[in-house]
Amino acid sequence: VVPGVKMTLTDVEKGYTFTAATNKEGQFVMPSIPPSLYTLTAQMNGFDKAVRTGVKVDVTGHVTVNMSLKLAGATQTVQVSSQNTTLQTQDATTGQVINKRFIEDLPLTDRYLLDLTALAPGVNKADDQCPTGCTWTNFISNGGRNSTADVLMDGASITNFEPNGGVTQVTYTPSIESVQEFKLQQSNFSAEYGFSGGTIVNMVTQSGTNVFHGELYDFIRNQSLDANSWFANHYDQPIPALSRHNYGGTIGGPIFKNKTFFFFDWDGTHSVSQTTPQAGVPSAAERTGDFGEVCAAYGGTFDSTGMCSNPNGQIWDPYSNTYDPNVGGGVASTFVPFNNMATYASPGNPKLDGTPYQLSGAPGDLIDPVAQKMMNLFPQPNIQGGTIYDNWIASGSSLYVSNQFDIKIDQRFSQSNLLSGKYSQFWNTTTGYNCFGNYIDPCAGGPNKSPSYLFAVDDTQTFNPTTVLDVTLGFTRGSERISNYPPAGSKNPPADPLSTLGFPSYLADSGYVGVPSMFIGGGYFSAGYQSAGSDPYGNYKQGQDTGELTATLTKQLGRQELKFGFDGRLHQMNYIQTNAPNGIFDF
Repeated sequence: VVPGVKMTLTDVEKGYTFTAATNKEGQFVMPSIPPSLYTLTAQMNGFDKAVRTGVKVDVTGHVTVNMSLKLAGATQTVQVSSQNTTLQTQDATTGQVINKRFIEDLPLTDRYLLDLTALAPGVNKADDQCPTGCTWTNFISNGGRNSTADVLMDGASITNFEPNGGVTQVTYTPSIESVQEFKLQQSNFSAEYGFSGGTIVNMVTQSGTNVFHGELYDFIRNQSLDANSWFANHYDQPIPALSRHNYGGTIGGPIFKNKTFFFFDWDGTHSVSQTTPQAGVPSAAERTGDFGEVCAAYGGTFDSTGMCSNPNGQIWDPYSNTYDPNVGGGVASTFVPFNNMATYASPGNPKLDGTPYQLSGAPGDLIDPVAQKMMNLFPQPNIQGGTIYDNWIASGSSLYVSNQFDIKIDQRFSQSNLLSGKYSQFWNTTTGYNCFGNYIDPCAGGPNKSPSYLFAVDDTQTFNPTTVLDVTLGFTRGSERISNYPPAGSKNPPADPLSTLGFPSYLADSGYVGVPSMFIGGGYFSAGYQSAGSDPYGNYKQGQDTGELTATLTKQLGRQELKFGFDGRLHQMNYIQTNAPNGIFDF
């Protein structure tokens, strides 16, 4: 045991040095060391200098380096060229470090970084039907509940609540090239970590070094090697365009060697994805009010009076309904001959005489003028031999464009003070495929945007070889804006679609501009969530803010290392989602 040995830890890439002295037990501790590759030197009068190279410090890692000193002799330096891999005995934390080699070399669907959490033992996806990025923490770790992990980036949380289920989600996702490594901490981690159901994803982003480094990249996918969908092939629909480019670059290096460093990355994605919707749309006869096909669809035929042999295929005059307590509802007594509303004149309801709600008594008076306009905005059937419930198919593409950048500055003011600052920004636009090609389209929705921002600064102050203070301030904002009108790709959408279609003016009292949502049941295929019109929940705004201030004081007393700290967070959610502001029509 040699007390008072000067221990010097040198960052191989930046030239930073950290010092400590061994205590009377011959031990030393250097807390809050940034992840990197280091060389450790031991110096003491009367002994040869000892050097250990290749000391790798991972994120949240506790590394033990045991060194031996020899009495001074002819040899002035004893050098060991690598650090042996040893069991970590300083704590009981379990987990998996995902380093830069894993991140760069392993194939990733959509190059989504947090999919690499599956490399850790005990981690499984919670639901393989959930699309990529669903709440961004949707994995089960060691049997714990999914979507409860906290994600830290450079010491600051980038996690907030998902508004419906209360589970966690990431508000800013860094690009793969910007991350140096991350560790999945699964159990028994120290008390400084909270806001988690039992798992922490702790990541560190890249910094500049004393040597300039950079890269350019473009990951490409397209439809050249893709197969068409079975239904599109069957109905002679061409394979939709598919093109995905994930491109960008990084550069990092010194501003002042051994003192000030920068790292910058830019990442962009331009993706055109394919979709093949199917629907039941009105035939040419139905657009005029002739629904004779409904009788045939139920296997019926018309008699000489025009009544369908199968009652399920018969259309009745709703004004002839009378209440029947045996069925608990209205029973119609007058049928529409041959199901042709264009030639049928309904007498209406005598009780409505003298009011603006009475029918005209002319042929076709059961046809609502709004419905007639809507019918003519549906696409024409294009499936030969299809049923009236599934007679149209289309293929097309949706567009997704995103861009993001990160800038990080590391500054060593003195041997006792190290400051690191980071700013990140992300913005994207999603434009869905307008399968109807007009403003009542149920497929596309409006262009959707989801910008996010991140700021983090970390300061490490070493008061003496046994006392270190680390302070982190972070702020993250994730936002989302979804519009339901006009749908992307619609041609010349009217500024006032309600009056254009003839809907009552009171449907505009909500102040939202759009087309009412229409759902057509009875077995009809629907091209989108709704059969036509705006998504009833498609007006959506969300802003999620996470602010965090942490301060950690580490003190070494003899063989004991004590840590005290504070972690204060502010989670804010601004959220509104309208519920059918222009109404819902169910048929």
